[in-house]
Amino acid sequence: MITLPKEFVSTKYPGYFWNIKDERLYSVKVYGALKPMHFNRPNHWNHGQAGYQVSVGGKKRYLYLDYLKKLTPKKEIFPIWDQLELI
Repeated sequence: MITLPKEFVSTKYPGYFWNIKDERLYSVKVYGALKPMHFNRPNHWNHGQAGYQVSVGGKKRYLYLDYLKKLTPKKEIFPIWDQLELI
């Protein structure tokens, strides 16, 4: 089982985790490694809001910074294997 420290919070999309310490979004790879995502500054393609572009089911989605900053940890240690089985 793969577990993450308490500063990683799950997002509404499986496989993406927000680090509340360094305020950065990470994706979990199949082998369990965390990869930092690229931050997108506000522009007309992302509706003038800063955030991260993610892929869910092959479709582009955005996780905006105002949503991510509202996330709070739910458990001290969060098991992610259950979320990876859904992918």
